[in-house]
Amino acid sequence: MITNTQSGTRIDEVASGIYRISTPVKEFPGGFSFNQYLIVDAGEGVLLDPGGYHVFERVFDNTLERIHPDHITRLFLSHQDPDITASLVSWLEVKPGVEVVLSRLWERFIMHLALPAAPNLHGLPDEGEMVTLPSGASLTFVPAHFLHSPGNFHVYDQRSRTLFTGDLGASLVPEGDTEPVVTDFAAHVAAMEGFHRRYLPCNRAVTLYLERVRDLAVDRVCPQHGKVMEGDDVGRFFDWLARLDVGLDHKDWGS
Repeated sequence: MITNTQSGTRIDEVASGIYRISTPVKEFPGGFSFNQYLIVDAGEGVLLDPGGYHVFERVFDNTLERIHPDHITRLFLSHQDPDITASLVSWLEVKPGVEVVLSRLWERFIMHLALPAAPNLHGLPDEGEMVTLPSGASLTFVPAHFLHSPGNFHVYDQRSRTLFTGDLGASLVPEGDTEPVVTDFAAHVAAMEGFHRRYLPCNRAVTLYLERVRDLAVDRVCPQHGKVMEGDDVGRFFDWLARLDVGLDHKDWGS
């Protein structure tokens, strides 16, 4: 559902209690959109990859429609990129004591954002962690190191069987295409290929990750850019990644 006709921001419930807030940013032409995901569980909220500074107001307004900020207990940062972390400055003005979950690798760097207050950081060990939500369901912080960040985590929601993958699975969809879910995976590959070949460092990092997540029961993959992949497209996406030569296995960049 489009909630702001001027910006094109829309919010969709991709699974029960899970909301995708997607904002196209016109300063980045070619269909570049930013997705934030809100998990609402027994009246408490977890916001994944809260976004850059310039999308804060739109994300905040859409979040308000689903849950009061007082009930947001965690902000999760999959990695250190500013399009994920920069809005932390504004979120900490609204919710100073909220728990900020991120890799331990980035704890010392996050302070360079000129935050309005000392954040309540929860640093994840390299091997990941699991937390229990108020309903008893669990969230698992899955190591996804070097995809593309050296300190990188994805989130697996056991209740909905949803895997939130940050930049992995990102796509540059045609401008104006705001539909949330992939309907033709074969055609969608072209929107993902360039990003993955350039941003992922090597095939070994992908292989280790796939060995880990193929053991999970995943009904949908939710990336931070572009469209959600569901059902059989989850397996198609993993198989496509396994075959794709990326980074230094694709070419010697700069030579």
